[in-house]
Amino acid sequence: MVGLSANGIKLLIWIVVFTVLTTLVLALRFWAIRLKRRSLKLHDYLVLLAYISTCCMAGLTWWAIANGLGAHTEDLSTYERGVQFQLIVGSSVTWLVGTVACKLSMISLYNTLFPSRRFTWAIWAVTVLVIAYFIAFICIFLTQCHPVSYGWHPVEGGSCRSLFIQEILSITLNMVIDTLIAVLPIPALWRLKMAIRNKITISVMFAMGLIVVAVMAFRLEITLNPATNADFVQGLYLVGLVSFLELWLSIIVVSLPTLAPLFRMYVEPVLVRVLGSKGTGSNQPRRLREAQHTIGSDPPSRRKYAMQDSFLEEGYEFGMVGPETRVKVCGEGGAGENSQDSLAELVGKGISVRHDIQIEREG
Repeated sequence: MVGLSANGIKLLIWIVVFTVLTTLVLALRFWAIRLKRRSLKLHDYLVLLAYISTCCMAGLTWWAIANGLGAHTEDLSTYERGVQFQLIVGSSVTWLVGTVACKLSMISLYNTLFPSRRFTWAIWAVTVLVIAYFIAFICIFLTQCHPVSYGWHPVEGGSCRSLFIQEILSITLNMVIDTLIAVLPIPALWRLKMAIRNKITISVMFAMGLIVVAVMAFRLEITLNPATNADFVQGLYLVGLVSFLELWLSIIVVSLPTLAPLFRMYVEPVLVRVLGSKGTGSNQPRRLREAQHTIGSDPPSRRKYAMQDSFLEEGYEFGMVGPETRVKVCGEGGAGENSQDSLAELVGKGISVRHDIQIEREG
C-alpha cells in the first residue's frame, strides 16, 4: 500500500485552491444575477452543470490520490491500480460533461447577445458540432474496455483499447471546437456601431477562451510524451492536472462577462475615487466624471456631461425633463440595435451605444 504520493499531494493542493476559486467566481455570478434582478438563463444552468461535474471529478481524484495516484505504477497494489482505472472511466465522463457544458454555456450566452438570423444559424451549427462531439466521445470513453470494469476486474475474454488514440482525437477536436467558439462572435461584433476601443475590449474578453486552447495544447504535448505512458500511474498526475485546468479556466472564462454589474457597483466607484483624488481645484469634478466609465469605454464628451448635469441639477430623471419636455431615444433598428442593447445590458457602461436624442418642446 503506497497511500499518498508527493505528486498526489501537489494535485490535491491544486484541486483545493481552484475549487475555492471557481466556487467564488460562480457565487459572484449569481450575485450579479441577483443585482440585475433577472431570472436564470440557459447559460447559467449550463455553467452550474459544468461546476457540479468538475466537483464530481475532484471527488473521484481525491479517492485516487488516497490510493497512490502520482506514484510509480510498480509500487502500487492490485487494488490501488484498479482504483486508477476506475478514475480513468469516471473522470473521462465527468470531464466530458464539464467541458461540453462550458462550451454550450458560452454558445447560449452568444445567442442572447447577437440575435441576428445569420449569427443564429452559425450558433446552431456549432451547437450541433458540440453535441455530436459529446455523443461520439461518451460512447468511445465507455467502450474503451470490454467489459467496462475490465481494468480493475479482469475477466476471461475481456480487453481494453489503447488510450493513446482516443486521447489524441479528443484533445485535437476539443482544441478546434474551442478555437471556433472563441472567434465565432468577432465578425458579428465588429459589424456593430461602437467605439473601436470597446470592440477590442470585448473581442479580448471573448477570445480569452484561447487560453484554454493553449492548456489543451500543453495536454497534447504531455500525451505525446513517451514518458507519460511509460509509467501509467505517475503520468496520470500531470494529465489530471491539465485536464482540471481546462475545466477550471473554462468556468472562469465563461463567467467573466456576467460579472459586469458587480464591477460597476463595487469596483468602478473605487476607481472613480482613486482617479478623482488626483484632480485638484475646478478640474476635479470634471476628472471625476471622466473616470466614470468601465474598462473599454470612452469618456463621454463635455457636451454630453453638460446635458447630464442639467438633468441632475434640476432633479429630473432621464426620459422626462419637466412637464413640457419629452426625451426620445431613437435607435437605428434591426438586429444590430438589438445586439448593441444586449451587449450593453451585459457589460453596462463598458459599451458605448450610439443613439440619436431628440428633445421636443410641447407648446
